[in-house]
Amino acid sequence: MTLTELIDALFPPGHPNRPTAEQEAILRHPHGPAWVLAGPGSGKTEVLTLFVLRLLYVEHDPVQFARTPPEAIFVTTFTEKAARNLEDRISHYRNQLVAQRPGLAAIDISKLRLGTLHGLCNDLLQEHRAPNYQNVRLMDELESSMFVYEHISIVDAPNPTNDRPFWTLFSYLFSPREWQTTWAYLPSKWNMTAALVKLFNRIVEDRISVVAMRAAGGQWLRLADLYEEYRTKLQTEHRCDFSHLQGHFLAFLQTPLGRRFRDGNAAEGTTGINWILVDEYQDTNLVQEEIYLTLANRAPHNIVVVGDDDQALYRFRGGSVECMVTFDQACATFLGVQPARVSRFPLVANFRSHTSIVTFCNSYITAFPSMAMPGARVPNKPALVSSSSISGTYPAVGQLRAASMDALAARFADTVQGLVANGIVQDYSQCCLLLKSTKETPNNALKYVAALQAQGIPVYNPRNKAFLEQEEVLGLLGALLAITDGQGRHVPQRPQELATLIANCRTEYGSQAAGNPRLSRYVSDARANLAAQPGAFLTANLQELVYYLLSLPPFDGWSRDPVRRVRLARITALVESFASMPVPGHPNASRGRLRSSVNFPGDVLEQWSHGFYHLFFGYLARVGIDEEEDEDIIAPLGMVPVMTMHQAKGLQFPFVFVGHMGEDPRVSVAHQIETQLSQFPSNPARSFAQLPESARAELDLIRQYYVAFSRPQWALILVGTNQQFAKGRIPCGPNRNWLSNRVLPL
Repeated sequence: MTLTELIDALFPPGHPNRPTAEQEAILRHPHGPAWVLAGPGSGKTEVLTLFVLRLLYVEHDPVQFARTPPEAIFVTTFTEKAARNLEDRISHYRNQLVAQRPGLAAIDISKLRLGTLHGLCNDLLQEHRAPNYQNVRLMDELESSMFVYEHISIVDAPNPTNDRPFWTLFSYLFSPREWQTTWAYLPSKWNMTAALVKLFNRIVEDRISVVAMRAAGGQWLRLADLYEEYRTKLQTEHRCDFSHLQGHFLAFLQTPLGRRFRDGNAAEGTTGINWILVDEYQDTNLVQEEIYLTLANRAPHNIVVVGDDDQALYRFRGGSVECMVTFDQACATFLGVQPARVSRFPLVANFRSHTSIVTFCNSYITAFPSMAMPGARVPNKPALVSSSSISGTYPAVGQLRAASMDALAARFADTVQGLVANGIVQDYSQCCLLLKSTKETPNNALKYVAALQAQGIPVYNPRNKAFLEQEEVLGLLGALLAITDGQGRHVPQRPQELATLIANCRTEYGSQAAGNPRLSRYVSDARANLAAQPGAFLTANLQELVYYLLSLPPFDGWSRDPVRRVRLARITALVESFASMPVPGHPNASRGRLRSSVNFPGDVLEQWSHGFYHLFFGYLARVGIDEEEDEDIIAPLGMVPVMTMHQAKGLQFPFVFVGHMGEDPRVSVAHQIETQLSQFPSNPARSFAQLPESARAELDLIRQYYVAFSRPQWALILVGTNQQFAKGRIPCGPNRNWLSNRVLPL
């Protein structure tokens, strides 16, 4: 099958989804590194899908393609949802091809190496029984934080005299309130933990040289020692976090076993990895970059990266947009391929949005002088071209203004109501509100949500940080506390947020127990059993208590509600994570086993309660928990989605309202830690902190709003007060007049 035959089989001439000339040019890339600059709405997922199909099924062509075994194709996506989407598309098209050419059914697409990089790293390390990754538990965020809290000396046994200089070096990792209120002593243990987790993750992700840190002496030597202490404890306890998972995989690729995996072995009849395809490359970090280019080390270095530096959003999670901006230079550093020999393919045809929206996005992203700074953007990047079927002379980009937030929220709700009432959109879910933060506070989503609800319009806001305010969550946690510390004799009084969360849980349980005799009776019986057997272990462990509580009213009834059921399942998973954590100094101990107290009849052992309060509840109080989202549901029908700009990445909606006008760039912890650690690169040729922190902060904010502005299909509406628009700052443009010259108020 030739490539032309493959395209004709899936998209006969005249088919509306037939690949365009610029898309087909990518599909005809013969070999070597390729740099696909895919703008918003340009069909990059479809191109990636078709490229995989080309590798699988095209066996001869004028450029001499050859079929690639599925197991020799390594494809990564940014999220599991994106991986499932890609798998579904490949499977759908494969079925169409097999229906026309049954012989193609012999190619087993289940052997594709396709998924998130974290998922593939974990699977491959286990599949090949990598020596340093045997019997290892991969920890989630809660487990990683608890591990640092309990196992790292500077947190476990803080010393104000010795530790103050260390924390002073990293004072930016704490909020001003945390710093000012705790500095007479030291930061709280949970604040220390959060700071160390950030530092340890970035040491791995930014490919920082621990040897160079150690040589620098002083507090850098202290950080190097703490990091090595953490690595040693991980190895001793057979644990791994997600950052070190990538480090393990990179190390594996350098071993003889790893080289056989990546390069193949003729004697064994294996081909190794022949093609590496990477989606959303703009959010890659330095350890991921090295993994991909190590996999592509064998000539002709078949690696295709797909992304858009203008849509980079994840510096706060360790992403380095500079990996995308300088991909050609990385190929020279790691592969010896000169930049001029890296094939470059622009995808600029936007199939999503009205022409006016595309024009606005082009003007916006190029309006700021900072975007023209060397290293800020892929050089000579072409502008988007409108290729959408959406047309019309209506104002597709507009401003929605009011004198106050209350008036603005009311205007917004009226507009949404009018769009549905007049049949312009068919459902509330077609109108999306994008904000920098969707917390339901007065300066964020609260007034918008209240105005919608006042109109009787349901709202879907899964990231409002209200998870720990829900009655079923508080009630279940309170029921556990009623069993383990019924009299509240071991409740910590500090920090205040921890004491408040515990009080809320106990109060909510009291209300639920009063109306549910079976729940109250079960808790009373459990406490009586504890009192009758001082010093004895309970027959039920912590996880079993949770499962039994869920079988009682009101939880059994709430479990039939899909939203409440997801929340209760989240608590169950968090309890499982807590119970799985090793106890320092007691390798055979299990946190899930409960032992009755001798000193306090009716309670669980006080040492256990101390850990439950400070570790489990301490984490919840310090970090907070977002509502769980169903990844397969963008927004339920009949509800207006309220989303962060990060959530909206990769999505599209007919009408998009973007709030938080007049924002100022803020240098974040991510920018500061990047600057500090950049002085110790493992590879000086791949070190990214040349631009000032203030410039990086501005660029990141510009990109964040560019993502928001490029989500709509029919209309983009900028929402703000008169005062916010008058500031003339990002996202309103580089000066006071820029936006008003282009977008009229509605």
